[in-house]
Amino acid sequence: MGEKSQERMVTTYRERYAAAWSFRDHWFGDVTWRYILPNYYRWTDAFLRDLPPSSVVELGAGDGEMTDIIHARRPAWCASITPSDVVETGAERLRAKGYATARQADACATPFADDAFDVAITYDVMHHVADPAAMAREMVRIARTRVFLIEANGASLVRRLLELTDTYRRVGENSYRPGEYRRFFTLPGVARIDIDPLQFVPPRFLSPVVPLTIALSEALQHVPVLRWQCSGVRIRVTLDKPSTRP
Repeated sequence: MGEKSQERMVTTYRERYAAAWSFRDHWFGDVTWRYILPNYYRWTDAFLRDLPPSSVVELGAGDGEMTDIIHARRPAWCASITPSDVVETGAERLRAKGYATARQADACATPFADDAFDVAITYDVMHHVADPAAMAREMVRIARTRVFLIEANGASLVRRLLELTDTYRRVGENSYRPGEYRRFFTLPGVARIDIDPLQFVPPRFLSPVVPLTIALSEALQHVPVLRWQCSGVRIRVTLDKPSTRP
């Protein structure tokens, strides 16, 4: 994504935060709360549940939707969570919700120190940034043990077509193929990278029946080859840095 597209994305989000406008609510409707976000939490918990209580940073927290879910469920692996957003307006909204440590932070160049947190997480952010490889380096740099992302699947034809719409272009949507995500995270200190497809959720105007949408998504995830047409991927990165060893 070019510099002008990045500037347009930041401007768009400033405007939307000021208007309390949610992309997920607008584009997907009720399926956001009944399926998308609970599924995001389920996959996060599955990857992190064996960890001791850990400090967590969330990049691109936006409205704090996932921050709220993690905070409400109080998983044993999360001792503390520091949400951040690319615009100060977003960080202010997060602090107003009670997250006193919320920071304004560009995901490609964060203000955090090396190994500042045990875990770095993010949801639907990398496909917005100007330099996804730089964001991957930042996540690995500031985390000590693990990195977790939910991301757009650039191998999905439907996903690619949606990115041609004005709604997606205004917020800087530019997804990548699984192999590209893997290359972003092939870095010193990274011991393992796992990438799996998840969820096929069309816009609400294409699928007004939430149970049918969920059933279709769940079925597609288990069909060989076709499952890579799901609109998202989960990316699990396990770190092995000298500072994390006993």
